[in-house]
Amino acid sequence: MSLGVVRVPLDSLVFPHRRPISFKVREKLKRVFKNLSKAGAAEVCIPYTVEEAEFGQILAHLGLSADQLCRTRGKGQKDLPLLTEIQLSCLYGEHLVAAAKGNKETSLVVHLFSADLLDPLLEIISTFSYETQQSDGELYQKIVESYHRDEVTYAFCMGSLTEPKERNMKMLMRPKNLAIVKALNSLLEIPAMMEQLVLGNIHKWLALHIDEQIIHYLNHISVVWKEGICEGKKTLIQSLDIDSIRILQFRTPTICPGDADTIERLFDNGTLFPSVTDSGDRDMLRRNVLSRDIVIPSFETLQENIHYVSFAAKILVRHVVDKLPLCKSSKKRSPTIFKALSSS
Repeated sequence: MSLGVVRVPLDSLVFPHRRPISFKVREKLKRVFKNLSKAGAAEVCIPYTVEEAEFGQILAHLGLSADQLCRTRGKGQKDLPLLTEIQLSCLYGEHLVAAAKGNKETSLVVHLFSADLLDPLLEIISTFSYETQQSDGELYQKIVESYHRDEVTYAFCMGSLTEPKERNMKMLMRPKNLAIVKALNSLLEIPAMMEQLVLGNIHKWLALHIDEQIIHYLNHISVVWKEGICEGKKTLIQSLDIDSIRILQFRTPTICPGDADTIERLFDNGTLFPSVTDSGDRDMLRRNVLSRDIVIPSFETLQENIHYVSFAAKILVRHVVDKLPLCKSSKKRSPTIFKALSSS
């Protein structure tokens, strides 16, 4: 647990073990920093370990007792005391300072920890350092759940996206795209499926004006996997894994004997759905997968379908439907091709 939280001028943060600043990392942190700063959050911070004597100096400069400093934990950035005239030699955070300077900030939040905790902190950092970045699907879920509810989480997750994906996400979250968001949200119950979501494609979806077809296919994915394959069993839906979905997508087992043989073999050797160990559940999954008389869908099959449908959509707009009127309102969607054809 930290001893307290303070704001420190950027010039007072020094890094004895300097390393080259990565442009890519700095630019990503700039956006995270900017979003969180707008929310007034103290989540963008640097950990700093202090010896007992140095801690006494910090308390004296702040004019606070140890108990008063301890109560700064959980406060917003603007409510934190400013520590001046003391330089802090930090092990981490050089990229964050560079990002803060790029956003024309003058200070940064620092969490103070006892030097006795340094070794455990380093061990925790080492333990989790292998973890991969969050997928677009994970970030999408957190953004949707925190929208208008948790400004800090919303800002952090938005800033964790690349700049084009952040623009796409903001575009998708406009009220006029609510129907597509609802259809996407129906797939949040299948965490493994959400790992396939690529937010970089969203602007292409919206630009085609085929909302009805996209919504229908998203609902189709949901129905096939949740009802058709898992028969509505929530434990099975949660147990689906991304590798099994990737193996099964694009396959049509009742039509293609080769697909059926492959699926049988992968069920037998345990490759498909390895986390499902109950024999009854595995038999049910095998039976339901093998009975699919359509292409087993996923986000990747959706994207492939959109790729081909886009040619037809562009031809319809150019040669059949009058040029679709563009609506720049954030609340009102431009007419879709389906609506334009229905009204003609």
